[in-house]
Amino acid sequence: MTPAARIAAVIEIMQNMPEGQMAGQGLRAGMQRRRYAGSGDRAAISALFWQIQRARARIGWHLEAIDAEKTPRNHVIAALVLIEKQHEELQSLFTDDISHAPPALNDNEQSMITALAERELDDAKMPVDVALEWPEFLLEDTRAGIGRVLNDSQNVEAELAALLDEAPTDLRINPIKLDDRRLLRDRLAGRGIKCYATSLSPWGVRLAKRTRTDELQEWKKGQFDIQDEGSQIAALLCDARPGMQVADVCAGAGGKSLVMAARMQNKGRVLAIDNSAERLERSGERLRRAGIHNVERKVVDDKWGTRKWRAKFDRVVIDAPCSGSGTWRRQVDARWRLTPEILSRYHATQQGLLEKARAMVLPGGRIIYITCSLLASECEAQITAFLADAPELEIADIGDIWEDTIGRLNGGACPQTASLNASGMLRLLPRRDNTDGFFVAIIQARLR
Repeated sequence: MTPAARIAAVIEIMQNMPEGQMAGQGLRAGMQRRRYAGSGDRAAISALFWQIQRARARIGWHLEAIDAEKTPRNHVIAALVLIEKQHEELQSLFTDDISHAPPALNDNEQSMITALAERELDDAKMPVDVALEWPEFLLEDTRAGIGRVLNDSQNVEAELAALLDEAPTDLRINPIKLDDRRLLRDRLAGRGIKCYATSLSPWGVRLAKRTRTDELQEWKKGQFDIQDEGSQIAALLCDARPGMQVADVCAGAGGKSLVMAARMQNKGRVLAIDNSAERLERSGERLRRAGIHNVERKVVDDKWGTRKWRAKFDRVVIDAPCSGSGTWRRQVDARWRLTPEILSRYHATQQGLLEKARAMVLPGGRIIYITCSLLASECEAQITAFLADAPELEIADIGDIWEDTIGRLNGGACPQTASLNASGMLRLLPRRDNTDGFFVAIIQARLR
């Protein structure tokens, strides 16, 4: 494909995306219509497409400023000018003289290009929400969340700006089959894949650049899986031990179940609960590949009860449905699909899950509440409200638990924590910690 044909492909993909469709789904559908495209073409199309998605609010602000319509074609043209600085080449790329090129520029588009050429993508006049590509209605909630662990508003904005970057790819070794991540690093290096040890997780390896790994023999043999370092940390902090009874609520595709079962050395039981049979089926494939056999999977409906599981578990892990705001460098367009009404429904779900966990945990056991959110309303505020009416529960100090789990594995210190009642609730942040944004609160059930 020519460079012009690649640009035409991006315009066509964006034009054919139904309103509300996830960007990744739209891109995949567009690529399926172009099975003839080579790997270089696919990479170039994907790169331009995601550049536009990551700069959607800023590009829209510039188009509004010059009174240009916000069409997919104009977004692509604006990205080529503001990001790629190709305004002088556009005449030759938008032409009727090249097969599969986008149609020639009209007079309005020529004027738009001239106006945009005098501008920079990042402009000091932009409102904060536009500059950070962050929904305006979430700004105060976000500041209340991550502002607890940062010194000032500039640091908060720097953390949000970090979510505009492409996320790294992290791998996690399976200690049942590979007892040292250096072995995985060396084996991948032997295949020409550069990687290095993650700084926080003792089981993590980070790829130097995005590389497909599901065709490697090491992956097929279950020696490693893909999992963000923050998610690895959250799972390790659950402190699942051999012989325990563990409930993994909202288990999804099983990433945390895999970590906990490995820590348990396949002894005891992990009950993986989810309302999606499809997600649990995917987790089954991962468990079989990893050689895990102490995980029981249970599909439930949205109104599932706890009667048969009351006071049965040493650990109840809630990977709570949430905004996903801590992962928006991966789910780039998800921020624009979140509404106040959807966020309110998440709040209600989170409250309900905490109450279920309260019923399921044994005296002396722990509830581990996890979100991939940067919002106070989904994190600290939920735990504060929950504990206010739960005298049999108390917040545990994650610093001590970190020392007993992760610290013993690699000696690393716990990052700065947000405090409540002189105890710790952990936040991992994309810029400071170079992970997805994660929140972890560990709640201890008092012995009666």
